[in-house]
Amino acid sequence: MNIQQPPFSLADYELLFKAHVRHLRVVAFSMVKDVDAAKDIVQEFYVKFWEIQHKVVLDTGFEAYAVRAVKNRCLNYLEQKAVAARHELAYSDLHPEQDPTGINREDYYIKIAAAMAKMPEQRLKVFRLSTLEGFKYTEIAEQLDISVNTVKFHIKAAYAFLRQECLLLLITLLLSLPR
Repeated sequence: MNIQQPPFSLADYELLFKAHVRHLRVVAFSMVKDVDAAKDIVQEFYVKFWEIQHKVVLDTGFEAYAVRAVKNRCLNYLEQKAVAARHELAYSDLHPEQDPTGINREDYYIKIAAAMAKMPEQRLKVFRLSTLEGFKYTEIAEQLDISVNTVKFHIKAAYAFLRQECLLLLITLLLSLPR
C-alpha cells in the first residue's frame, strides 16, 4: 500500500527533523567515518527532502526512506572521495618540469586565477570559501547569510564556468607550443 504524505508544514517538518536527525547522523558516520561529512550528508538529505516531499511516496515510512536515502548519499560521497584520491595519487608525483603536456603550470595557474576573477563577486566568494578554504556548504551559507541551495548553485556554476575557461585556455596553450 502506497502512503502518499501531504506536504509537511514547517512545524511538522521541524519535528520530523528533530526526531530523526541524530539517528541519521549515526548512520552516515558509520559509513563515512567523518563527523562533518556525516552532518553535511544528513543536512543535504533534509534540504532535498523538503524540496521533493510532495513527490515522495513513503511506502515504508519516513525513517526507512530517510535511512536508505542517507546511505545512498554516503555511498556517493565515498565514491567521490575515492575518485579524488585516485586523481591526487596519479598527479602527486608530477613536477612542473615533468608535465607531459609541456605546459608551464605556473602560467596555467596564473591564467586560471585571471579566469576566476571574471566570475561574479558572490560566486567567486562562495567558490573560494569552498575550494580554497575548505568550508562546508552549511558553513558558507551561514557566513554569507544565503541558503545552502544558493551555495550549491554558485559552486556548480563556478565549476561550469571554469571548465569552459580552462578548455579555451588549454587549447590556446597547446596551439602556442612549438611543433
